[in-house]
Amino acid sequence: MRHDAFKRILRGVRRRLLYVFVFFGVGASVTWYFIIPIFGFLLAPAGGRLSPDGKPIFTNPTDMLALQVGVSIKGGLIAAFPMLLYQAYCFLRPLLGVKVKHFIWWFLPLGALCYIGGTAFAYFVVLPTGLQYLLQFGTGIATPMIRITEYMALVTALVFWMGVVFELPLAMVLLTKLGIADYRRFQGVRRYVAPAAFTVGVIITPSIDPLNATLVAVPLILLYEVGILLSWLVRPKQVV
Repeated sequence: MRHDAFKRILRGVRRRLLYVFVFFGVGASVTWYFIIPIFGFLLAPAGGRLSPDGKPIFTNPTDMLALQVGVSIKGGLIAAFPMLLYQAYCFLRPLLGVKVKHFIWWFLPLGALCYIGGTAFAYFVVLPTGLQYLLQFGTGIATPMIRITEYMALVTALVFWMGVVFELPLAMVLLTKLGIADYRRFQGVRRYVAPAAFTVGVIITPSIDPLNATLVAVPLILLYEVGILLSWLVRPKQVV
């Protein structure tokens, strides 16, 4: 009986993983098919400043092929990740209580919205501002000739980490719901938030000038304050 039950579980896991791989394949294929407009979208924040003719350069014959494959894989991962979360939820659903299910159903969509908000902020605000500063600095001395591989590494890293940063309020709510921390503890370390936020801004922005660090630090400080408020709202009733 145990062997049969294990086989059923294994078949279920395989079926769910198959759905994930299908979504990955579809996402990667669609990304590959639309690779030119996707590259145009990713290059837009530079404003045509990457070289004298506006386009980035590549110096290795395999650079573009490797880059297109890498971008396609990222597109597949983006498409597969929501399906992975959904299949994991379906697999664990019989073990979850009603309150946990309710929490998951509002936590995951809010997490997705926060992440999208962070990536949008990076793409429309931080990248154009940072790249404009970097690519105009010292143009009287040298002409920028930016490799596309280096540019794409910068863009994808910044967009990814800004999305992660914007998850801060939900992470604080989760810690509160799990009983690991509460709004009082978050208030107690508030004085360290501003220095930490500017440090994060210097690390993940494309330049170390104060403007770009501030563009990241100020939203991060505001997100922390929002997290304190949300932590207070979801606090256990006995913690008043």
